[in-house]
Formats: sequence, C-alpha cells, structure tokens
Amino acid sequence: MLLDASRRRVRLAPHASRFMSLFDKMFSYGSDSAAKKTSAGSSGYQLALLGYVAGTMLPKDSMQRIMNNDPGYLMGHVLVGASECLYPRFHNESKDAVRRAEAAKALIASGAAPSKTETLHVHALDALVGGRYREASAAYEMILRHDAKDLLAIKCAVDIYELLGDARNMQDTISRVLPYWQASHQGYSHLLSMQAFALQERGDFGAAEALAHRSMSMNDEDGSAFHALLHVLECQGKHQDGASLALRHQDAWSDFVVLKSHLTIHWMRFLIETGRFDRVVALLRNDVFVSDELLSSKVLVDITQVYWRLRFAGFDVPFVLEELDRQWSAVVKDTDTVPLSPLATVHAHSVFSLVRPSTGAPRITEAWFACDVESLHATWGTSSAVEGTSIDRIVQFSHRLPGNGEVHVVTTLLDAFSAYGKGQYNEAVNKLLAVRGHLHVVGGTRVEAELFECLLFDSARASSQLDLAKLILHERLNVKPQSAQYWKSYGDITEDLKEDDVVDGARRMSYVLGRRTCRRFAMLTSAQAWAKQGRTLRRKDRILFFFTCISRK
Repeated sequence: MLLDASRRRVRLAPHASRFMSLFDKMFSYGSDSAAKKTSAGSSGYQLALLGYVAGTMLPKDSMQRIMNNDPGYLMGHVLVGASECLYPRFHNESKDAVRRAEAAKALIASGAAPSKTETLHVHALDALVGGRYREASAAYEMILRHDAKDLLAIKCAVDIYELLGDARNMQDTISRVLPYWQASHQGYSHLLSMQAFALQERGDFGAAEALAHRSMSMNDEDGSAFHALLHVLECQGKHQDGASLALRHQDAWSDFVVLKSHLTIHWMRFLIETGRFDRVVALLRNDVFVSDELLSSKVLVDITQVYWRLRFAGFDVPFVLEELDRQWSAVVKDTDTVPLSPLATVHAHSVFSLVRPSTGAPRITEAWFACDVESLHATWGTSSAVEGTSIDRIVQFSHRLPGNGEVHVVTTLLDAFSAYGKGQYNEAVNKLLAVRGHLHVVGGTRVEAELFECLLFDSARASSQLDLAKLILHERLNVKPQSAQYWKSYGDITEDLKEDDVVDGARRMSYVLGRRTCRRFAMLTSAQAWAKQGRTLRRKDRILFFFTCISRK
C-alpha cells in the first residue's frame, strides 16, 4: 500500500539499501577520480533508470549532472531520449528526443566503440523517434535476447507494444524475460507492475490487481503499479473504488513526476462519473494547460479524451475545444520532425472534424506498421558473436495485419470522425461498425478505446437508430455496471424508446451510483483536511463521521 508523502520520506522500501549504495558511489570521496567518474556514470544511470521506470524521476533531471560532466555519455542520451519520446509533457521534450537520437548517432559515427547492445539501443531510439514503432520493438527484442535484464529495453518494448495496440506482446515481453530475474534484483517490482498493466490490457483484471498490490508492497514508491491499479478499477467501472484510491494518495502524485499529468486525467474521469464537470474544467484550466507552453501529443490525447467524455455527458466546453484545436494544429505542423502515433493522429483529427468539418483526413504513414529487417541486420551484424552469444536472424514477435489491414482500419476510423463532424451520423455508424473488431491496431489502452464505443453509441442515437444504441449500452453496462454515466445514457435512450417502465429504474441507478461516489469524495476529502491539520481520526470519531456523512441529504 502506498504511504503518504511524509511517511515515505522516513520509511525506506525493503530494497532501499541498494538505492543508498548507489548514492554512496556517486558521492564518495578518497577514491581515484577516473574510477569515481566511471562509477558515478554507471550508478547514476542505474538510479535514473529505476526512477524512470517507477515513474518517480525524469531522466532529463536525474541525469543532468552526469551529462554536464560527460556530454559524450552514450547511454545517458539514449535514456533521456527514450523517456522524452515516450513520456513527454511538452512538445519541446518530444523535439529534444529527436536531438538526443541524433547526438547518440553522432557519437557512434565519431569513432566511439560501444557494445553491440548499445549500438542497437541507438538504432531502437532512432526508429522510435522516427515513428517506426514495429522496427523499434524488434530492436528492443533483439537486445533482450542477449540481455534479459536490460530494464530500459523491457520498459521501452512494453510501451511500444501499447502504441501498437499489441496487448499480447505487452504481456509476453515480460513473460519471456521473467525467468531470468530474481526477486532480489533491482527493478524486479517494476517488472511486476509492467506485467500487471499488461494483464489488465488482456482483460485479466483479478491477476492484474493482485500483481499491482504485490508490486506496491515490495516498493511503496512504484508509481507504475499505482497507475496499473487505477486502470484495473476504471476498466471494470469501479469508479467509486478508483476515486477513493486516487483521493487517498493524491499527496503522492507530486512524487510520480513522470505520471503526474496522466494521473490527473484519471482523476478527471472519476469526477465526470459523478457529474462534477465544473471541477474537471477547473483542473483543465489550472493543472493541465500551461500558459505559453505547447503540450505534447501524448498529453493532448489525454485532454481530447476528457473533452469527448464531457461532450458525451452533455457538458460541452468550448474553450477546451478551441485550445485543443490551437495546440493540435501547432503539433501537427511538426510531424516531419516529430511524427504522431496512429492514436495521436486520430485524436487530432477528431478535434479538427468538430471545429472544421470540411478538414480532410491526414495522410497515413506505412512507417508506423513496417519493420526494416535488413536495417536491423546491418546494425547488429549477422552472426556476430557478443560475449559468446550468436544471433543470426531477427525474430519479430509483432507483425502487421495482412493486406495493409492497419492502414484500412485507421483510415476508416478517421472517416468516421469526419462523418460525425459533418452530421452524417448514419455514415459514422457504418464506418465504426466496419472496423470495430480491429480498432486495437490504432494503439492505446482499453480506457482510450472506450471513446470509439461512446462515439458509436452517440452516432446511433443521433441517427435515430435507437435499437442499436440500446444494444451498445447493454454491452457497456455489462462491462461497467457501476457507471453512473452509462445508466444516465440508458435512461435517456429508453425514454426516447418510450419504455417508461425502464426509464425510472435507470435514472435511479444513475443517481444512486453518482450520489454514492460523491459521498465517498466528501468523506475522504474531510478526512484528508483533518489529517492535514494534525488531527488523526480515532476509531470512534471515524464511525461518528461516517454516519454523519451518510445521513446528509
């Protein structure tokens, strides 16, 4: 279980002594200066890597001192570049990732003699920043065939498979390397948190929740495990439990600097379920949008998701749409330098289709889904021996659909958003139904894919296909029976169908579920306020406080 910020600073995780030994190496005195510099670079890299995977440290900050002292530190450029490409908050960070890749390639070209795996790390980073995701995944898999304990390669491979919508390989990447790890190894708990996230993407929520809790018990500062647990709860529609978990540990978000912005988005989704739209708007204004800063495509995808959910809930926010249009337009102009992922391309077009319905769909690039095997062979060196290991062929675990299938799916989805923006709702329904079973190739998580289901429902209702809209809601309520917003929509659609005997029950369910979550918000918020004032609730006080809250109307 996560601890509050003050307790975490006092209580060290079970393996914290290993982290302290890294600091000892970095700041020890009396040793040879050259040896000290090498030790600092190596140990500092490991510390930065562990912090990045845990979500608690941005490598561009944790590696800054080392990179200032040694600008030619190759793996420093690789780590910072990979983190800025996969988890940027601002668009400038995405552009800096491209510069890091160029710097790493220049170091190799200047005569540096890195190991084969380091050379392949540079190739993978170059493919990643260039939008060649499947090629990058194959490069990381090659690294893991040689060194199954390369935590950076594992982390990047899992994240890239998420970009490709390949949930199976998200899970199987961990399964392939896990036998080479022991619980005593640094980063083992992070391996479990990545496995938990992959399991929930495969729909195994029970196993995912158990693994996330296990990871958090091993390392109470593992933001990745906390994030996986939030996804587990949200995918099952357990918004009350998710909101309670998020609110109880809200003070810890500042420590999860890599994930902080995304965790705020999760919090907004829980707020939308309770109808607290004004709070969501306030968070967008004050915590998410940054004055005079252009956000990254990754963050803009999150905000676009929030905007669409507000819109589907009947709460349109024009200023958010205008700001999204402005920022997406600026990001799209840089696609020659910083390519967008398929998921980001779809989200950008979803905004443009609302603001300017006549906007044409963007160009789909084959590089997203292709893999240049010959280039990988050239980088590694066919049949080259590395410390006794010979890899004479590329093993690609992730392959594209036959017949140019991904391009067809993404193009059809873009056309569906275009039709929706033009008010051609029948066309939008037909387009969405045509590719509904293959939308995973767009990439992203289950939570993000829910947008397309909501768009299908809304299009069906807008085109007066009420029976279809009702069937879609049956599906969604089976997945998320505790969703207040889905029950509200079910009440609306049954009212349109004049099923008066169903309307009242649906409205009651929506009210009760939303009301119950609001009460838990109120209880937790008040308890937090008491704790901040230094007053700990005794058991008798908690019981009295609980009954006072539930007795309020």
